[in-house]
Amino acid sequence: MNISEQMQKFNKRWNTSSDVSYEEEFKKFKTRILDIVKDIDDHLSKDSITEFCQFYGIPERWSTNDYSGHKWSSNVEDKFKSETNEIEFYRLIEILFTLKIYEKSDYSRQIVFSRNILFKKIQKALEFSNVNLTIAAVDGDVVLYPKGEKLLDEELVNLPLSFLDKTSASHFTDALSFYQSKNSIKSADSLRRSLEEFLKYKLKNTKGLKANLVEFQIKLKSDGGDAQIRNVIGSIPSFLDSFFNENTKHNDGDINENENEFLIYQIGLLLRYFDKNL
Repeated sequence: MNISEQMQKFNKRWNTSSDVSYEEEFKKFKTRILDIVKDIDDHLSKDSITEFCQFYGIPERWSTNDYSGHKWSSNVEDKFKSETNEIEFYRLIEILFTLKIYEKSDYSRQIVFSRNILFKKIQKALEFSNVNLTIAAVDGDVVLYPKGEKLLDEELVNLPLSFLDKTSASHFTDALSFYQSKNSIKSADSLRRSLEEFLKYKLKNTKGLKANLVEFQIKLKSDGGDAQIRNVIGSIPSFLDSFFNENTKHNDGDINENENEFLIYQIGLLLRYFDKNL
């Protein structure tokens, strides 16, 4: 049992909860991340640091050892320290994983630092933190997005990223990124494309979403099972197809954040069902 689980049981046993403000919770999370990224520049390629500075439009500063001539920087670490905006701080974490991160081994050749170790450390920091953030990795990419209910996130968001093919996973990841940046239209369109590409992958054809949804409904009927369940499952793709055509494929649409979140969970549920039944 970890510390977070122990504290949850303690709070339940004593019928109490933390009265720490969200602002303080974020400050705690930032402190945990700053501990993790201490001397992070030493683990990054020089080209990556240059690219990072250019992206943010900040002066690129390097220090040089007078004896060895070795150059080092704290450009990335300093940016983490100076960032006070919550969303921009999360963006920094995601950008960090796009940089070239070197592995480091100790004298026994045991890897003590790597991209994967960094990812796991941030995951652990989130376990201790009460902030609106979830992190996931898929196909070499790391994406951060607002968290929902823990069980739903694990089963309907993180799980699909583990079984989707490369193309549909890329669109699903894009949908999460657009949701985080509050671009609901692009998020919904990416969800549609993820659904479309995964059906092509599972059905091994190049048909569009509408045609493959029809094929799926035919398969549901041929597989038998409860008629009412088939009707419910069969109606969902039809509804989504109409929704996508109206709001994303042909028009600008008007999707709010709550509707976007509903779509993410709905598509996650469908993708999981398709994976098991196709």
